[in-house]
Amino acid sequence: MRLNSKVVGLIVLVVMFGGILLTADLGWWQTDGSGRGGGNHDGASETPPEVTVLRGVVSGYDLRQLSITADDGQSLYIELGNSRYNRSIGFAPQVGERVTVEVFIPGGKTAYSAITVTLDGTEQIYTFRDALGNPLWAGKNAE
Repeated sequence: MRLNSKVVGLIVLVVMFGGILLTADLGWWQTDGSGRGGGNHDGASETPPEVTVLRGVVSGYDLRQLSITADDGQSLYIELGNSRYNRSIGFAPQVGERVTVEVFIPGGKTAYSAITVTLDGTEQIYTFRDALGNPLWAGKNAE
């Protein structure tokens, strides 16, 4: 069976367009060549973010986000990031537990992202991002 050039051209276009969509959908544009996301997931840059320290009591935790009632009475939501990473470091705060959280607000976002969370009762420190705000579970920080 012989295909004419129009059919071959159409097949090539469909394959190329499908590949572009697949690449964008899978986020391959964010990889660093090692198969891990090297792109910046939280808006961090090469300059340290402006860090804020929050203190309060845990009101909820869902593996990706921590909710606290701050000492001033505000209800705050803090993005932690990758749930598998959070489990791997043993992070499992209990409702009612006092915490101290170092956070920043990534560029273009309105929610806090955690750098560290300290459980005040045990003084155990859990680190989620490096000093530049880069997540420890992705890119050059990933093991």
